[in-house]
Amino acid sequence: METLLILTYSCLCWIIFKIFKIPVNKWSLTTVVLGGVGMLGTILAGMAYFHPASISARSYFVTTPIVSNVRGKVIEVNVQPNTPLKKGDILCKIDPIPFQAQVDNIKAQLDFAQKRLEESQALADASAGSVYDVERFAKDVQTFEAQLNDAQFDLDSTIIKAPTDGFVTHLRLRPGMMAVPLPVMPVMSFVQTDDSIFVAGFSQQPMQNIKVGNHAEIIFPGVPGRIFSGRVSHILGALAEGQLSPSANLVKVQYNLPEGLIPVFIEFEDDMSEFFLPMGSIATVAVYSERWHHVTIIRKMLMRMMSWRNFAKFH
Repeated sequence: METLLILTYSCLCWIIFKIFKIPVNKWSLTTVVLGGVGMLGTILAGMAYFHPASISARSYFVTTPIVSNVRGKVIEVNVQPNTPLKKGDILCKIDPIPFQAQVDNIKAQLDFAQKRLEESQALADASAGSVYDVERFAKDVQTFEAQLNDAQFDLDSTIIKAPTDGFVTHLRLRPGMMAVPLPVMPVMSFVQTDDSIFVAGFSQQPMQNIKVGNHAEIIFPGVPGRIFSGRVSHILGALAEGQLSPSANLVKVQYNLPEGLIPVFIEFEDDMSEFFLPMGSIATVAVYSERWHHVTIIRKMLMRMMSWRNFAKFH
């Protein structure tokens, strides 16, 4: 960005020297250099403090590890990688035979217990049976009903469904593999598309001028020549570098503390649906405060120059 400003200033000085035919000597060159240092220094310092820009910006997304609730062999994989899915779509199926057998077994015991309860109740009403038997069979009915609900839940869990809208990527699950109810062994990772966030990291110096609601501009390397508008939605009030976990150790202040970037969340105002921007893409963000409006145009010009420069920036 500094290079662009210096080149722009150099071009303006060359044009002025040519138009007004100013002689090139030590006095004119000294004036140009000192004037450039003073003017560019003031502009850069003002822009950096009142209208800061950050190259540490990225879109983030939430992934959900899909963990089976039951242990069983996978018999079907019903999704394709990177294919959009709706909430409730089937991801995969586990062999339901042992779970269906358990449900049928408990249903049979429940039917028998309900029958014995009805018979004991009839005998008790006719003073030919014991109230204790009625209470015991009633307890058996409640126990089998609870077991049936648990078994039915296990049977329903053999069909694993999408928790939200999103897609599955890097799918490695195949029929015949064993699914186990362990958090450290998910069968796949599900990428959620309904709550993606965009975060830019700013240094601590200009944070007094960044407020919620400030206008922001975003450029992506993958969309050269295009500026996207946004707003500051909120600013994170805690830094990961200062996090303390429960421990018996005392807090120790180091001499060389790392300077952490403060996360600033940006909400887009433009429609991004027509552009292919993979989740996790990097970007450059500029936030415009309410002060020093006269240098806002320079920051906007630099952002557009950087955006057009992406046409020729290849690795």
